[in-house]
Amino acid sequence: MTEKVATLLRDKASARWTALILLAMAMFFSYVFMDILSPIKDLLESTRGWDPDAFGTYAGSETFLNVFIFFLIIAGIILDKMGVRFTAILSGLVMLVGATINWYAVTESFMDSSLKVWFDNHLNYIPLFDELGVSPFYKGMPASAKLSAIGFMVFGCGVEMAGITVSRGIVKWFKGKEMALAMGSEMALARLGVATCMIFSPVIAKMFGRIDVSRSVAFGVILLIIALVMFIVYFFMDRKLDAQTGEAEEKEPFKVKDIGTILSSGGFWLVALLCVLYYSAIFPFQKYAVNMLQCNLTFEALPEGSFWSSNTVAIIQYVVMLVVAATAFTSNFSKGIAKYVLLIV
Repeated sequence: MTEKVATLLRDKASARWTALILLAMAMFFSYVFMDILSPIKDLLESTRGWDPDAFGTYAGSETFLNVFIFFLIIAGIILDKMGVRFTAILSGLVMLVGATINWYAVTESFMDSSLKVWFDNHLNYIPLFDELGVSPFYKGMPASAKLSAIGFMVFGCGVEMAGITVSRGIVKWFKGKEMALAMGSEMALARLGVATCMIFSPVIAKMFGRIDVSRSVAFGVILLIIALVMFIVYFFMDRKLDAQTGEAEEKEPFKVKDIGTILSSGGFWLVALLCVLYYSAIFPFQKYAVNMLQCNLTFEALPEGSFWSSNTVAIIQYVVMLVVAATAFTSNFSKGIAKYVLLIV
């Protein structure tokens, strides 16, 4: 028995960190898409007729189904009943479907379609949600923003489902190992996705001398296709691990009374309220931060062809960010002088 345990796939550092990279990179790509439109809000206003209200309503739609239709709770039940592998691929598919809808909504094809006319004339009033001020649509909202909101709702279901699935997967692969480091590394890599889209989304939208906001969203869709492939690769790795242990995939039976147990926990409410305070502060800022700086800072026009006005600056900025992140991460595995050298870098 001891010999069998010693040869499990998750006992090999290379294997379990490969599994982590697959899960973390999938989340990295999903975080890129989550804020893909934030740094090009001004371009949406000038080319698609959005205003701050339309953008804010679109941005808030990501959590609509998770909160008001309780989809995130349903996602947790799916994860408990079906396991990590099934839920990972399902979340990847849901994210991709939502992102594709979002992409089509901001294309020139949609702007010239009969579907646009339908959205102009419908979804102008949602009973009860309008009165509560949480409706994902409103009268006068641009058709492209309405369809984008629908796509973002669907994407939001997938990305939040992926978040809890990835956490469950890390626990499975790193139980008794470097679990805290793995959790932190996954979140750090995922958050780099936000910086990535903030830097490159405007660059991609303005490439080839023609502004096209759908180009940036298409870039995000391609990344989500790669994320789905990574979940599929993880599926086979995870299945091989279960084959080694001779156990069925870990699943938890769901009981309705479990909801009452959770809601009666003081610790649950404390953590939940902390998350509400944190996210209510950071998410709105994250959505509007770039445009806020554009509106409040005075920029001097640079000569055409200047190095500082070129896309090369954005690439250098990104490389510097990656070097800082990589050296900080590597320092966790270093000792002595090497550790301090990496931290200094």
